[in-house]
Amino acid sequence: MITLNEGQYAAVTAPDGPALVLAGAGSGKTRVIIERLAWLVGERGVNPRHLLALTFTNKAADEMRRRLALRLGVDRVSAWLGTFHAFGLFLLRREIDRLGRSKSFTVFDDRDQLSLMKRLVKDLPSTCAAVSPREALTWISHLKQRADEPLAGEAGDDAEKTFRLLWARYHEALDRISAVDFDDLLVLLVRLLKEHPDVQEKYQRRYRHILVDEYQDTNHAQYLIAKLLSRGHGNLFVVGDEDQSIYSWRGADINNILDFARDFPDALVYRLEQNYRSTKPILEAANAVVSHNRNRLGKKLWAAADAGEAVRFFLAGDGEEEAHFVVADLVKQRFAPKQVAVLFRTNAQSRLLEEALRKKGIHYIVVGGIKFYGRKEIKDIVCYLRLLVNPADDESLRRVLNVPPRGIGGASFERIEAYATMRGLPLFQVLREIETDDTLAMRARNAAAAFVRLVDDLALEAKTSALAPLTESLIERIGYRGYVEKSDEKDFRIEIIDEFVSSCAQYDVAEGKGLQEFLQDLALVSDTDDYDPEQPAVTLMTCHSAKGLEFDYVYLVGLEEGLLPLVRDYDYDADVEEERRLCYVAMTRARKGLTLSAARSRVLYGRTEERRVSRFVEEAGTAVSPCADRGRAPAKKKAPEAASADPAKMKTGTRVRHAKFGPGTVMYTKGSGDKLKARIRFQTGRTALLMVKQAPLEILEG
Repeated sequence: MITLNEGQYAAVTAPDGPALVLAGAGSGKTRVIIERLAWLVGERGVNPRHLLALTFTNKAADEMRRRLALRLGVDRVSAWLGTFHAFGLFLLRREIDRLGRSKSFTVFDDRDQLSLMKRLVKDLPSTCAAVSPREALTWISHLKQRADEPLAGEAGDDAEKTFRLLWARYHEALDRISAVDFDDLLVLLVRLLKEHPDVQEKYQRRYRHILVDEYQDTNHAQYLIAKLLSRGHGNLFVVGDEDQSIYSWRGADINNILDFARDFPDALVYRLEQNYRSTKPILEAANAVVSHNRNRLGKKLWAAADAGEAVRFFLAGDGEEEAHFVVADLVKQRFAPKQVAVLFRTNAQSRLLEEALRKKGIHYIVVGGIKFYGRKEIKDIVCYLRLLVNPADDESLRRVLNVPPRGIGGASFERIEAYATMRGLPLFQVLREIETDDTLAMRARNAAAAFVRLVDDLALEAKTSALAPLTESLIERIGYRGYVEKSDEKDFRIEIIDEFVSSCAQYDVAEGKGLQEFLQDLALVSDTDDYDPEQPAVTLMTCHSAKGLEFDYVYLVGLEEGLLPLVRDYDYDADVEEERRLCYVAMTRARKGLTLSAARSRVLYGRTEERRVSRFVEEAGTAVSPCADRGRAPAKKKAPEAASADPAKMKTGTRVRHAKFGPGTVMYTKGSGDKLKARIRFQTGRTALLMVKQAPLEILEG
């Protein structure tokens, strides 16, 4: 075993049974997980095949796999290490037929879901309430992350009735075309384990030790997966930090980690508080901020070395001055661009920073922009490839049937689609029969027949061909390069296509797997998987995207009320606490230097607004020093208490009026009593999750 500190050693050698490791930022949690796995194999004699380690990003999983193989002195580990979604996909490919579903399903990404939902919303009866496709998908995902479904009984209002109808039609469409969405990879696995005890027992026997990284980020479905799989033996080892729980907006439930000892009464709890990343001043400032939260189990990070520069705070006159300060300062300090990250709360804040960096000729990258695999050219080719594996994938077919154009006009396709709907068949099956349909133009019939032959031929080729030659064959047969050459930016778009073929060739060499496995891996790519920290450029990213990364020097900009924290005075305390945790995460990304900044005024949504310095700057206290001869803004005055509605009268469907946002309808509620929160859809189209007791709400009669 490599050298571990006292806390790490105690956690690594924990006895069987449930264990919670509270690992502060930079405290070596990945090392603990790797050493725990190695200790189970080397000291306890556990067969690696009986180990299951789950995390949240492909990058983290790849790093874990690499480090464990190195630690065990093997080329490849037989333990299962990967993301929750990858594990869900792994099991569903083997067992989903137990739920009456085909094993040859397609995994829909965000764009596929949106494309499908746009059609479903467009086809709604005129009597339905007007909702946006994105809003409907958010409503559906919110339920699925909780492993839940719409409640039986009457819907609360017209909007909820519409959402329920879309829920049914959305899942009918997915089922019909043999597809699942990202949430289904978890929800269907929970259902499989619950409804089929023999399957649950089979995988309990297979995975005798279950380890979960970033446990504070688990949603209810992920919590159930871990609990169900460990039920037989109780060996659940979770590592996390409640102070870094920042994803409630995508379903993460901080109570999973806060209540671990209650859910697993025999659990042992270990704390990792020694930080190996940041200097003492950075940790003092971060600790001072997060200590104001009430919902935490408690820990205080410390650094072995006392050295380090003070955390600085700069107060700019406006957003433009703030951006110029950041750029001028990193030049003055002679920081190498790759050492620097500029973090902000919202993507819109990057524009001024980009302009300032461009003027100085400094290279930068924006993490979270359009990803390579999200470009139109790649999506077109991938949709063709998906049809070779699953011809029932109607969404992929819709995208590429006329790309490049092949003579099937809009009117002809509408008739094909109507016929498929009437018979309950996938579109591709209807295209197989269209050659004999003399009600359609001969050109459309010939084009459809040629398309079917193309897919059939390539599907046969896919059974024996490597990925790169198959992809090149596809591109050649559909004339895709010629199609792109007729468009704007043709050279750049050709480069994108060639780069994709190169990535396929690299996949052939590195993985040696087939088309279906490639599509599976592609479906699980996350936003930061392709981030390269060695690029000679300043990194611009949101605080959320920065989690798990570290930089020598960090500028955290926009520390203003209403921006960070991105909540108002009347919002629920828990929302402020999550924003505080987000600030803590951003601060602890810095290794050597941390600079905070705010602006007295800022242009937001097209108008200039006066700003107040974030409460988080004040909470950091003496750990932060003003820079550039500018002092801190005075402490904010406490906002007057606003009238609030009675939580006991707040139900799904209740009509309300908000002092700022106007009238709206309660979509759903959660919590109870003084802690009741309501998701409200306002007539302006905005939705907000508000603390009923504190928000300026009035319940409308009738």
